[in-house]
Amino acid sequence: MDFCNSVTCWWIFFMGFLFHASFAHQSFADQARFSQKTRNLAGATDLARCLAPSNSRVAFPGSPEYQSARIVANGRFPYSPAAFVFPNTVPQVQNAIACAVQLGIGISPLSGGHSYEDYSLGGRDGVLVVHLAGFKGIEYNKKAGTVKVGSGVRLGPLKLALWNLGKVTVPAGNCPTIGVGGHALGGGWGFTSRKFGMLSDNIIELEVVTSTGGFVTANANKNADLYWAMRGAGANSFGIVTQFTFKVHDVSAPVTSFSFTFQKSQQVQTIRAYQMWGLAAGAEISASLYLDPSGGNRFYGTFLGPSSNLNGVLSLFFANAPSPSNQTVLEIDYIHTALIDAGLSQDANPSVLNLDNYTYSSFLFKAKSIIVKAPGFSDAGIQTFVNTMQAGQLTSYFIFDLFGGSASIVNKIASSATAWVHRDSLFNIQMVSYWQFNPDQASADIAFMSKIWNAVLPFASLEAYQNYIDRDMPLSAYYGSNLNRLITVKRSWDPTNVFNFPQSIPLN
Repeated sequence: MDFCNSVTCWWIFFMGFLFHASFAHQSFADQARFSQKTRNLAGATDLARCLAPSNSRVAFPGSPEYQSARIVANGRFPYSPAAFVFPNTVPQVQNAIACAVQLGIGISPLSGGHSYEDYSLGGRDGVLVVHLAGFKGIEYNKKAGTVKVGSGVRLGPLKLALWNLGKVTVPAGNCPTIGVGGHALGGGWGFTSRKFGMLSDNIIELEVVTSTGGFVTANANKNADLYWAMRGAGANSFGIVTQFTFKVHDVSAPVTSFSFTFQKSQQVQTIRAYQMWGLAAGAEISASLYLDPSGGNRFYGTFLGPSSNLNGVLSLFFANAPSPSNQTVLEIDYIHTALIDAGLSQDANPSVLNLDNYTYSSFLFKAKSIIVKAPGFSDAGIQTFVNTMQAGQLTSYFIFDLFGGSASIVNKIASSATAWVHRDSLFNIQMVSYWQFNPDQASADIAFMSKIWNAVLPFASLEAYQNYIDRDMPLSAYYGSNLNRLITVKRSWDPTNVFNFPQSIPLN
């Protein structure tokens, strides 16, 4: 998933270096109650005995490592796993799957722990969580233009490694702490995606452990049905990925990071200008529009070119947009845009992306998404959105991520080519409301998310982005016309539904 784009990325990423969030300790204060419940569900002794032959490191309830592993990005649902297993090898993953099947418990891979609905912990109590942090290899093949990446690698270390190895990258999200596994398997959008595609589009090959314990390679020529399904719907529905092979892209030339801020009274005009511009924007530019009820109104992104060309690229936007209150235009190298996108200064040392000494923290939020297709909102739709937003919860924000437009490579790929079906989108709106410092606010924030989603639905589509997963949405919103084919692949590769969570691909 792509959690912590823009302002949220700064909040989560920066604060992770400062402290363990007090919420994490408060939310897990009921550890004893959950521990007992988990023991009853899983049979800790039997599970320990089953996992022992693999020599995997295992954390059971009550241990400090268990509590630490249980801290995921959204602390809204403090699920209590049966245990965390930390494999370093494929046989250890195979053993974990075999034990889950033998003992009749759920199993879930955890790459970065950024699932909006806490599906990284299985979406329920009593699940064996396979923590993939041990799969952290990064092998760059300059001649082939590819990189092999372990499924436990996070985006910050991956971007930094690729920059240092060859000034190349993969098109991935802005938040350094996100794990590559769930991100790539659900799409994976970022500020180079309109030029290079979704991260899932750049998967050349996967290595997958299946429900029967088999270890297979999936690519265009081998196990092609699994390869198709995993690129957009692969998060814990078909197997556990241990390694990806991605296509990489040259980003050695200078690039331009830009940000323009506008007034609250100009939100309607800014949205109108943004979508008119986005329809025709060149593939070399990717952008977002951030809005919030208190007046936030910022247009920002990355242009894969020199700053001297930016005015021409943005001319259609500024022909229709108001004059900005503030602006920042920086011609820098690519790795420093990664720092800016994480909410850090371009003067920071890029080594911070390695996440050394980083403390992962939990936050409380509800998120939804909705995809808007060309030509974008009508004037009535824009006004409805702004009116509803400005009257809503102040602890919320909305990010219009430009997926499409006539030049975007995302839209040049057929909707049936991969499981990621959203090939006729213009932009996706990420909707987030958080109540970190006021738990009594939760009900009002959640209600507001539903209210504004329903308000704009008549002007948008029934589609939503699976990496911003929302338990209130039907699977058809995420997989559309590809859903029936995904069910067929599910029956073939996981006929007993070993890999499942509340919104996984079903058997029928």
